[in-house]
Amino acid sequence: MGLTNFRIVRLRRKDLERLKETGEKRDIEVVGMVYADEDVDPELVKATISSTKIYGSILGRADTRAALLNVSAI
Repeated sequence: MGLTNFRIVRLRRKDLERLKETGEKRDIEVVGMVYADEDVDPELVKATISSTKIYGSILGRADTRAALLNVSAI
C-alpha cells in the first residue's frame, strides 16, 4: 500500500519573482492545498508555473486560482 503525504504549498510573490528573473518555470504536483498570497497575480503564475496537478484546494484570488487551474496539466 502506498502512502500519500498531505502538503501545503504557499506561492509567495517574492519567490515567484526570483524564479521569473532566472527564466525558470516550475511544476506543481501536490495532494493537499496550494495557497497563493493576495499579491500573486495570474500573469506571474503564467510566467513561472509550467504545469500543475493539484488534488485538493487552491486558495487565493479568484483570477489567480483560475490561472493555476488553466496551466497545462502534468
